[in-house]
Amino acid sequence: MAVALSPVTLNNYGSTCNYTVPAWIQPFVNSTNPPRSAARSMHELAGQRVYQDNSQKPYIHLVDGGVSDNLGMRAVLDALEIIESLHDLGLPSPLDSARRIIVFVVNSLSSPPTDWDKHERPPGTVNVLLQATGVPIDHYSYEATELLKDTAARWRALRELRESKAFAPNADPAADALLRVPQAEIYAVDVSFSQLKNKDEAKYLNKQPTSFALPGEAVDRLRAAAGTIIEESPEFRRLAKDMGATIVIHPVAPATPVPIPLRPR
Repeated sequence: MAVALSPVTLNNYGSTCNYTVPAWIQPFVNSTNPPRSAARSMHELAGQRVYQDNSQKPYIHLVDGGVSDNLGMRAVLDALEIIESLHDLGLPSPLDSARRIIVFVVNSLSSPPTDWDKHERPPGTVNVLLQATGVPIDHYSYEATELLKDTAARWRALRELRESKAFAPNADPAADALLRVPQAEIYAVDVSFSQLKNKDEAKYLNKQPTSFALPGEAVDRLRAAAGTIIEESPEFRRLAKDMGATIVIHPVAPATPVPIPLRPR
């Protein structure tokens, strides 16, 4: 995937814009032993700091990041890890007033069926190369989504324990520190073809190619599927219930045809 799209080159203006690390990240920047939940975030931050000196790195070349983070979830997970680490230290965080954090994880992964396992002859070189990039991307995307759900479950469990009657008489500072956790409830809404209950529709969508141009029918069915998946999502329904809201479904309008100018012969 990374070789399919042309790289984008940017001028690096690092060290010329008076950038400073946000105050809420400062407690971890120079720490040799940050809280466990902030370790991965600090590793990412250290990688970004090398671009702060534009005399050494005047250009930044960006390539398709599908292999590293196809869903763009890493930044979300890093932010949640830092927020959790601030609570571990008893420090304020930017999201202390937030009641809910809602994340829609939109994954357009398609899995066209193959008949490789019906033949003795293995798949060809091109198919193997495609799988060599596709399989790691799919696995990482799955893990990123599950990490978000794990974070939501951990925060919820610690809040329930902290607020339980069994913990109420406990005055142990160490135990109290272990149960520090953000108050915000996380809702991870998974929007992917695998969530469709209509298997025939999922099969149709899985056959669609990864393309910048799709036929009108495919666009209409993709839009309708997205609405169905969100409306039927247990997490979205839990969000609506917690907010006392009612889900109202509007029909999806057909895709508007785009006129293609014709060149005279």
